[in-house]
Amino acid sequence: MKFAAPNFSNVKDGKAMATRKLSPEELQVVTRLAKQWGRIVVKYAYGEQGPGLDVDFAQMEEVACAAARGLTEGALEAATTQQGQLLGEKQPCPQCGKLCTVGSEERPLRAKGGVVSLREPKRYCPTCRRDFFPSASSVEAGRAWLQSDDAAPHPVRDGRSQIA
Repeated sequence: MKFAAPNFSNVKDGKAMATRKLSPEELQVVTRLAKQWGRIVVKYAYGEQGPGLDVDFAQMEEVACAAARGLTEGALEAATTQQGQLLGEKQPCPQCGKLCTVGSEERPLRAKGGVVSLREPKRYCPTCRRDFFPSASSVEAGRAWLQSDDAAPHPVRDGRSQIA
């Protein structure tokens, strides 16, 4: 099985950036790839012969869930780190416009499959004496840099909060 190269639709600072969303077919390829990794996990957990007759389905499921958590955490940590690097070494302060150097702040972020250790890009402006967390490019104005794809309505986030 070959993993297709990402479809690059735009360029930022001379670096090609992948499109925002993978197609259902591309996601299926990712699923098949992860399924192959499952075989490696079983070999690691139970050895060459696999689980013995004394191992029940619940125990196998526990190993599979631990592997899924690790895969989720590793993939999200790698993706967010790479995305943060696209911002470059300096960003303008939103208040005074002075270019400020890169830093980062680590924080846990709960994801669907586990807790991710996120290294969030952070800038400090010595002129304004303030920290700021740069968002995506001006094309993405109004959208948070990391935003859940959760389609469920949120009463506060969506401005429909009502006090009864």
